[in-house]
Amino acid sequence: MPQTPPYRRILVLTSNESHAKWDMGAAQKLKPAYSDALSTGSEGLAYMKRFKTDLVLLDSTLEDMDGIGFLLQLKEKGGTNDTTVIMVTTENRRNKVLDSLAAGCSGYILRPYSQQTFERHILQSKRTEDFTEIEESQLAEAKELVGQGAFDDAIEAFEEILEEKDEAERYYDMGMGYLVESKYGKAIVAFKKAVKLNNLFAEAYKGLAEAYEGKGKHEEAVKFLKHAAGIHAHFDQLDETKELFIKILKMESEAPNPFNSLGVQLRRKGDTHGAIKAYKRALELTPDDEHVYFNLSKAYLFLNNKENAEINLRKALSLNGEFGEARTMFETLTGLKWAPSATARTPSRQATSELDD
Repeated sequence: MPQTPPYRRILVLTSNESHAKWDMGAAQKLKPAYSDALSTGSEGLAYMKRFKTDLVLLDSTLEDMDGIGFLLQLKEKGGTNDTTVIMVTTENRRNKVLDSLAAGCSGYILRPYSQQTFERHILQSKRTEDFTEIEESQLAEAKELVGQGAFDDAIEAFEEILEEKDEAERYYDMGMGYLVESKYGKAIVAFKKAVKLNNLFAEAYKGLAEAYEGKGKHEEAVKFLKHAAGIHAHFDQLDETKELFIKILKMESEAPNPFNSLGVQLRRKGDTHGAIKAYKRALELTPDDEHVYFNLSKAYLFLNNKENAEINLRKALSLNGEFGEARTMFETLTGLKWAPSATARTPSRQATSELDD
C-alpha cells in the first residue's frame, strides 16, 4: 500500500487503557520521533501548547470531557489549523460524525480497526490537507495582483479559480451519500474537501470584491462580499461571517443577515432543524431583528413546537409591535390580540431580512 506520511510527534488521547495501548501500537508503526498517550483533554491541550504535535488520535471519551469538547477547545485556540486530528471511536451515530467534522476533525476511524485501515485513513487525511495546494497558489498570485493595482488581471485570475465552484457541491453530495452508507471515514474526507474548496472560493470572492473596489465599482464589490459571507454562513463559520457582515454593513447599511438568508433556504428545502440553527446564528449577528425572530417562530411551528413559536413571536412583536404578519400569526396561534408593551420600539436599523414564506 502507499507509504503513509511521516509524523514527528503523535499524541493519543483516550480514557480507556486498552484503547490507548492499541492506538499507541498503531501510531508507533508510523515511526514518529515521539509518541505519547494522555487520558484528559486538559492534559492534551497543555501538551499541544508545549509541543508541536503533528497527529492526534482522539477517542470520543476522555476523563474530563468528550472528544468533541476537546476539539472545540482546540479549534478555539487555532490548534486544528496545523494539526491533523483523527477521531478513533466506537461512536457510529451520524450526528456524532457531523459534530466531529464541524468541530474540526480530519478523519474518523471506527473501532475495532486494523493497521491497514488505520494507515489508509491517515493517508486520505493527508491528501485532503494538500487537496487545494495548486488553487491556493493561484489565489496568492491573484491577491498579489490586487496589491500591485493590476485589478483587471486579478479579476480574471479570481474568476478562473471560481470556475470550479461546482466541485464543492459535488464533494458535499458525495459526503452525504457516504453518510447514508455509514462510510464515515469517507464522508469526513468528502466533507473536508468541500469545506476546503468553499473556503478557497470565499477567499476568491473577497479578492474579487477588493479588486472591484479598487476599480471604483462599489456595487460589484458588495455583491462578491455577500457571496463570500454566504459561503461562510453555509459552513457555520460564525467569526468569518460576522467579520464580513460588519464590512458589508459599512458599505450597505440595509444588507440582509447571511445566516437568516441561509435559514430561509434550508427551511424551504425541508431542513427545519438546520434552519433553526441558522436563525439562532443570525441572532448572534443582529439580535434586534424582528424578522429573524419571526422566521425562527415559523420554523418551530413547522415542528409543532408551539411553545417556542410563541416565545419568538413575542420577541418579534416586542421589537416591532406593528409587524403585521407577526401579529396575525400570534393571534392565530394564541387566540389573543397582541397588546404592545410600553417598551416596544421600532428598530433603529431598517430591517431588510428575508421572510420565510
